[in-house]
Amino acid sequence: MAEEVGVIIGIETSLDAASEIELLNEINSPAIRIYYNFQNPLEAGRDIYAELKLLGRERICQIHCTDTDEVTLPYNKRLDMHKIKNVLDEMEWSGWLIVERSRDKNEPTDVKKNFGTNIKYLRTIFQTESNDY
Repeated sequence: MAEEVGVIIGIETSLDAASEIELLNEINSPAIRIYYNFQNPLEAGRDIYAELKLLGRERICQIHCTDTDEVTLPYNKRLDMHKIKNVLDEMEWSGWLIVERSRDKNEPTDVKKNFGTNIKYLRTIFQTESNDY
């Protein structure tokens, strides 16, 4: 039905990339794609960079650019955003990065500070002067 009306449905799972590909093959619809969340492979100890490459740009509709709450993205030791950008560039992926969580554990309710810090950091990596809005 989503395909008929030109809509993409994103699904987020905790499966590894190979299992997500199997799931998408079983569903067999170009209208169903993976809503990839960095936190899931990080929590499971999987190689996030290899998983992104395996899934490829055709299977990913959007990306949750997030990890568990402890530190904001610039201070996250588990997530190398420069390497992620390189992988996404190699994939020629140009979709949305959705910021969620990744809050400073000392100030989790300071939404402006946490999201502001994360957005500012991501812009330094993903948004060059040539595509600055």
